[in-house]
Amino acid sequence: MRDRPSVIEVPPRFRVVTDLRGSEPDERTIVLGTGPAFGDGRHESTRMCLQAIASFAPRTSFRLLDVGSGTGILSIGAAKLGGEAIGIDIDPAANAVAADNARRSGVEARARFGTTWPDDTFEVVVANILRDVLVELAPRIVARVAPSGTLILSGLVSTDVPAIVARYLPLVEDGRRPEIFERDPWRALVWRRVRHSAAASSGSASSA
Repeated sequence: MRDRPSVIEVPPRFRVVTDLRGSEPDERTIVLGTGPAFGDGRHESTRMCLQAIASFAPRTSFRLLDVGSGTGILSIGAAKLGGEAIGIDIDPAANAVAADNARRSGVEARARFGTTWPDDTFEVVVANILRDVLVELAPRIVARVAPSGTLILSGLVSTDVPAIVARYLPLVEDGRRPEIFERDPWRALVWRRVRHSAAASSGSASSA
């Protein structure tokens, strides 16, 4: 008997499946193959990001930037909602895994992956990575949020939140504090209707 594929429900919008066994992916199913890249839907921060994308992404067409995209799970989720996604990761092997997962999920035309930061802005920017990396990349990340766009940050535990808020507040023009979502020890921070300051805009010139 073959092993049953893993199914992870991420209500209300997604489910994550490993190995679809030849079935066609539907509009809510993210299909992931095996590979070393991070993000298989089991981690609390990944699920919170998927739920935030489903809740806060525009209901019309939108573009999403996925910083530290790993398996591509968040980019694929955005594409399942009708968006166009660009994932960036410093690991070319992870980008190859992500592209294959997009193909498995039936959204390869709407999700692409690479190592280079795009210069344009996006209605949604998501980064599910470590605190120190979020601190270092803050100007680049905020600079790529379109006016009145949404910024989603995760990969954080409760003790990381003060440092992240202190780093990002000066880069958000109106100094609004984020909404904070909790799942066990993990946190996700969401800024909506972002307007970035000149300090954040200066980060848009550099690329990885």
